[in-house]
Amino acid sequence: MPIPISLLQISSFIKIEIFETMAHRGFNTSEYLKRIIFGICQPLSNRYSKKFLKKIIIFFLVPFGRHQFVVFSYALNFFKFLGVPQIFVNKLIWQPKFKSLNFIKICIESNSQQGLEYLYYTNSRDDLRYSCRFNFQDWEFVSRRIFSAIAKDCDLVVDIGAYTGVYSIEAASVNSTLIVKSFEPNPEMIQNLQKNIEANNLEGRIEIFPIALGQSIGTSRLYLPHDHLASSSATLNPSASKFFEVKTSTLDDVFALESVNLIKIDVEGFESEIFAGGKEVLNRCKPIILAEALTQNELNRQKSILAKCGYLNPIPVAPGSQGDNRNFIWCSKRDELKVNSIIRESRREFVKYKASTEVT
Repeated sequence: MPIPISLLQISSFIKIEIFETMAHRGFNTSEYLKRIIFGICQPLSNRYSKKFLKKIIIFFLVPFGRHQFVVFSYALNFFKFLGVPQIFVNKLIWQPKFKSLNFIKICIESNSQQGLEYLYYTNSRDDLRYSCRFNFQDWEFVSRRIFSAIAKDCDLVVDIGAYTGVYSIEAASVNSTLIVKSFEPNPEMIQNLQKNIEANNLEGRIEIFPIALGQSIGTSRLYLPHDHLASSSATLNPSASKFFEVKTSTLDDVFALESVNLIKIDVEGFESEIFAGGKEVLNRCKPIILAEALTQNELNRQKSILAKCGYLNPIPVAPGSQGDNRNFIWCSKRDELKVNSIIRESRREFVKYKASTEVT
């Protein structure tokens, strides 16, 4: 059975140049891709065999694999329905070959990050290697704007679980006098973090600490997921075969003589342990905190510690884009009005962005 002419015509027009242009002009390219995949292929599932649909979906998506494009998570269920082997999907989509030096220019227009531009280095180990091609508009949209807006009035910011340095770089870029201390114990990502700092001439204002923060000083094992080429999100949870020995310290030990204004923590479920090792700093400085909580139990553990340090109930960042639903803002009474104003403005900006990218 021949492939429908409409599919051939559409596929011939889908080139990476078109999507890059759309992204730079603020279009939600992921939404267009979703509409194309489901608008064309899913209705055909009632009319054609799975074997034929495999040919269609593979033919249609090959250009994205060749050009290092992501097929977003909502397409995975459709692959599963078609019966496409996961190993083939991984080779085609999730593990593209990158050049040895692959810098992407990030351009962000927002109230808190007006005209922000910076270079971003990525490679096959970077979980954000696709999001960066859309100016990170699909990743923690609201959280990053809240963080940057608060950072404008700060002197010292701490980025715990800095990964490749997106939060560190964006904060340093909106405040020319800001000092950022970036903690990233994963040796496979420190190189990316260093390249990003150097590419944006921020060596004098962003300092890398290749250690893990927790509730004690010593050493610990840092584990990587089994498929560490697809994801380099490290954790202290012994759930993988590959691990590194890393030094550990505490907030109280590192910042005993410094005044911290703002903290971001994303350490895959161990945020409360960092709070437990930083009670003196938290009581003394009352920094505003942006922290991830993957489960309700983790959020409860964070609350039990921070409430005793003078913090109010957490404010959820969501609604927002991917990742925002896991993030929460913590602040004391002193910063309550300012923080709530910034959160409201960041959420309005997200709603406005979504409305501008809706497909009609």
